[in-house]
Amino acid sequence: MVERIDNVGIAVRDLAAAAAFYGRLGFRVESRDDFPGVLMAAGQARLYLFRTNRPEAGVRRSPELVGNPPGLDHISLWVGDVDEAYRRLKAEGVPFATEPADQDWGARACSLHDPDGNVIFLLGPWRGRPAGR
Repeated sequence: MVERIDNVGIAVRDLAAAAAFYGRLGFRVESRDDFPGVLMAAGQARLYLFRTNRPEAGVRRSPELVGNPPGLDHISLWVGDVDEAYRRLKAEGVPFATEPADQDWGARACSLHDPDGNVIFLLGPWRGRPAGR
């Protein structure tokens, strides 16, 4: 039976740009292969980035979720202090789709897009209390 997700594979147009982007989020190169691909890790999270030979990007998804088409939708990364991660990355010039905010579903989050338009959520604990909890 399944014990955990080993990695999430992401097809990218520019492997170097994608690796640099995820490196800014705290991932480090764990291994490279001749495919061409790179396995990156941060804590127990692992991403396998590989270069696609298709030049067009996929459907750009919205952080709003419910209006997106079927399929894998986003990657959520637990960073602990969302506001600090947001400030640090924003100072490095990383553009964000949303600012940090407490969410109704019980976490603090902000979102951004990787170079190929994939939605990335940075998550941390609530700063306030969820309504009715």
